[in-house]
Amino acid sequence: MNYLAHFHLAQQLASRTGLDQQGLLIGGLLGDFVKGPLRGDYPAEWEVGIRLHRRIDALTDSHTRVTECLNVLPVNYRRYGGIMLDVCFDHCLSRHWDELHPSPLGSFSQDCYQHILVNKDQYPRAAMRQIGFLAEYDVLSKMDNWDNIEGMLARIAKRISRENPLSSCGPELARQLPFIEQQFLALYPALQAQLFAEFSEALPS
Repeated sequence: MNYLAHFHLAQQLASRTGLDQQGLLIGGLLGDFVKGPLRGDYPAEWEVGIRLHRRIDALTDSHTRVTECLNVLPVNYRRYGGIMLDVCFDHCLSRHWDELHPSPLGSFSQDCYQHILVNKDQYPRAAMRQIGFLAEYDVLSKMDNWDNIEGMLARIAKRISRENPLSSCGPELARQLPFIEQQFLALYPALQAQLFAEFSEALPS
């Protein structure tokens, strides 16, 4: 899952459990930039959000439906297939947004930016740049446009030092999109239910 899904799941979990929404959203961003054990270097609410981000990634990466999606990609894509699917899943989420969230995607996106930007000076530099980019170009609300998906993959490709197919994989991903979308729509509700159960059990009684 990419940023839109991480933020959506964070907001949904907060509404179900009473966990701090801002902390979960910030963790949804920082999960890509904070590595290693969490030892209290960040506010406790943020670290819960980072743990959520990591759990989302772990559950998604190990899911059989994700494996099935990877298996339909060309062999030379497999090394970067997880990145491709993360971005594709955000596209699928945006296409079905009205079925999964009561607020318009544009409103949700602006709310996320406001919650996360307020503390940006306390983030790792790369995370600060990333949320600035997401907000300046309103990336979250534009994930339903396939041209934007290809553009995002091309930007990720430039950040990887070794040669990779991310800047040219768009047409093949578009061809496989009906199958990927089908798997996403089965995976996402199961992921939500698992997260709600796990994080509700972890709350103090």
